Amino acid sequence: MKNDEMPHNVGEQNSQTAHENSTCTSDTGPKIQSQNGPAFLTVLTFACEALIACARQLDIMDEECGDGTYGTILARSANAIKLAIKVVNSNEEGRISATKPSITFIQISHIIEKDMGGLEGGMYSLFFDTAAKSFLKFRNDEQMTANMWLTALTSANKMMAEFSGTSRGDRTMLDALIPAENKLRDALNSGSSPVSAFGEAVKAAETFAMQTVHMSGFSVDSANCKIFKYPDPGAHAVGIWMRAAYEGVKLKFGYELDV
Repeated sequence: MKNDEMPHNVGEQNSQTAHENSTCTSDTGPKIQSQNGPAFLTVLTFACEALIACARQLDIMDEECGDGTYGTILARSANAIKLAIKVVNSNEEGRISATKPSITFIQISHIIEKDMGGLEGGMYSLFFDTAAKSFLKFRNDEQMTANMWLTALTSANKMMAEFSGTSRGDRTMLDALIPAENKLRDALNSGSSPVSAFGEAVKAAETFAMQTVHMSGFSVDSANCKIFKYPDPGAHAVGIWMRAAYEGVKLKFGYELDV
């Protein structure tokens, strides 16, 4: 997969910033209520399992203008994250945190950087690293809110756009992520519940991912394809894991979520 172009030094810089933040233990941001920790890990597992199940589909989509490995690459990291979640001993090194999103996303960023690599790994590692840092803007004793998750998504999208030089309309994962961010903000501002707002964001991600079939693309590989049969696999993958996470939230929390 070569559509999500970005500078080659992103992985190195992301690794450095992730390490700096992971070593900071005094300010780790707000905490998810302890009774919701296991459900949070289940939601993450749902997202991983969806990417694993859809790996072949994403590979086929990527064959159109890429090297046909995007789904396989994503599934490899998703499986590594899933295995880390399943670590039985909560004190064992490598266990994914269930209570602090800032720590959870730093851990996921490290796993992706190690197991995925390449431009795809750089983008996703940067995404989760930036999302993790966004939670550090809030006090440790603050209660988690839906707007904190919106802040994380907004910050991560902005950082990826800056480093990759892409935005909406360039046939990248941002074609799904930015509409999801906008819809989530609009829904929360209009008074929707966090779960309902999340659902609206998922629909936006899926809808706009499908529209990438009509876009010209940002990378050289995409530009060489005049007509697309499939949506961009990066954008489509966002819709897959976001939909799975939403279904997990509904299953574990219902429509009234007290984070």
